[in-house]
Amino acid sequence: MENSDLTPEEAAIVSSTHFIRLKNSAIEKVMGLMGRVQEALAACDRETDFPFAPEWLLQGGKISKGEQYKGLPWVMLDYPRYFNKEEIFAFRTMFWWGHYFSATLHLGGKVKARFHTVLEEGYAALAQAGFQVYLPEDPWEHDFENGNYRFIDTYSLDEWKTLVSRNHFIKLAKPFVIDHWGEIITEVVEAYATLLNILNGKRGA
Repeated sequence: MENSDLTPEEAAIVSSTHFIRLKNSAIEKVMGLMGRVQEALAACDRETDFPFAPEWLLQGGKISKGEQYKGLPWVMLDYPRYFNKEEIFAFRTMFWWGHYFSATLHLGGKVKARFHTVLEEGYAALAQAGFQVYLPEDPWEHDFENGNYRFIDTYSLDEWKTLVSRNHFIKLAKPFVIDHWGEIITEVVEAYATLLNILNGKRGA
C-alpha cells in the first residue's frame, strides 16, 4: 500500500504558501523573458539575409508552459516555428526548472533535406561553436540527460555526415546555465545567428 504520510520537508512546504508564490512569480518572469527573446530573435531576422520560406514565419512565435517535463516546470518559446505533417523548421528556447535554458534548432522532412549539404559542410563551424547533436530516434525529448545529446566536435567529419543522413530530422542545441540570467537573450540570439549563417552556407560565421 502506498505511503501517504508526509515527510517533514513535505509537511513544511504544504503548510506554507511562500514557496508556491515564489515559484509562480519566477515562472511569470521567465515568460516575460521569453517574450523579450522572441523580440530579439525577430530583430535578428530583420538583419539577416537568410532566405526564409514565407510559410516558416507565418505561424509566428508561441510561448507555452507546463509543470511536468520529467517532474519539473518548464517554459518554451518556439520562434520561428513551422510544423506540419511532413516538415519542421523550428528554433526552440526552453527553460527547465532546476537545470538550464537551452536553444535548439529542429529541422525535419523536406526542410531538413533542403539543408542536408550545408549541414554536412557546416561541421567545423558547428563544432567550434559548441553545438551538440541529438541522438535518439524519438525527436521529442528536450533535455541533455541520458545521452540525448553529444558534442559535435567529438565526431569525425565522416561520422558527422553519417549522423546528418541518419534520420528524417536533425536537432542541434546548446544549453545555458540559469545563473547567467542576464545574458540569456544575448547567448540565445548568438546561437540562432550562428545557425542561420551555417544554414545559409556561411561556414566561417
